[in-house]
Amino acid sequence: MAATRPVGGPAVLCILGVVAAGSLCADRIEAQSAQRFSLDDVLERAGQYAIDYGQALTSVLADEHYTQRLVWRRGGDELQTRRLRSEIAFIRLADSTEWLTFRNVLAVDDAPIAQAAGRLGRLFQASPRSLPEQARLIAGESARYNLGPFTREINLPTTALHFVHPAHRGNCRFDKEREELVSGEQTWVVGFKERDRGSLIRRGDGKNLPAEGRLWIVPTDGRIVKSELVVKDFVKDAGGSRAEIYVTWRRDEALDLFVPVELRERYEGPWTAMRAPKQSERYDIDGVASYSNYRRFTADFTIK
Repeated sequence: MAATRPVGGPAVLCILGVVAAGSLCADRIEAQSAQRFSLDDVLERAGQYAIDYGQALTSVLADEHYTQRLVWRRGGDELQTRRLRSEIAFIRLADSTEWLTFRNVLAVDDAPIAQAAGRLGRLFQASPRSLPEQARLIAGESARYNLGPFTREINLPTTALHFVHPAHRGNCRFDKEREELVSGEQTWVVGFKERDRGSLIRRGDGKNLPAEGRLWIVPTDGRIVKSELVVKDFVKDAGGSRAEIYVTWRRDEALDLFVPVELRERYEGPWTAMRAPKQSERYDIDGVASYSNYRRFTADFTIK
């Protein structure tokens, strides 16, 4: 799914202030221009951005360094830590504007996983007919290395973008909450809440889990520079379970594209662990992942 800044403005400010005021003028004009947009305009741009992003990310790999921790809910002290080193692949679906993201874990706590190295590269060269099954097997295999008492596949940096994609946008309610400056760019903070029907995320027993969250959208071109995803009730018969995933995006010069650079997550559930005989305390799961070394394979491919 992948700005130009207008120049000009009140002449007296631009001339008297030279460079500093010129920058201020541009910022003001951009802000004033953004105010003329409707929410539908911004969502339309963001939806097209999501489509273009899938095209731009085709055959792209990135390195992921991911630290997950079990932490005591009271006090936040560390109970257990796991470090994952992985590859992330972005794969477009054939005959569609949609795309998927897959993780291939290469090492756990610095111990290499046998035959994992180069597995995504080999997948790229596979017959298109075998791609769907193989890619999902890799994703399922990698998910089992997540720390904690439950498996999950939503902890990928691009998950939140699917909700603004035209294929799914109609199943969400969107509201502009505020405007916010992010890394020098004016953004609209747009909240979304998925309706019950056709949820993109499901629990292991098949129950729909309507998601909600926020997207930080540059209104002039629809770029998404931050995202928040919240999923509730992901543990069966455990009211109060909650997952939160936050992603930050930055421009990658080599790809000339905005890409995820950091993911932060937290999962609150009913889990307890023995700290002393006959004494238990609840713990949560948190994680931080960083992304680097984005590169493109020469072979283009899609999942059919």
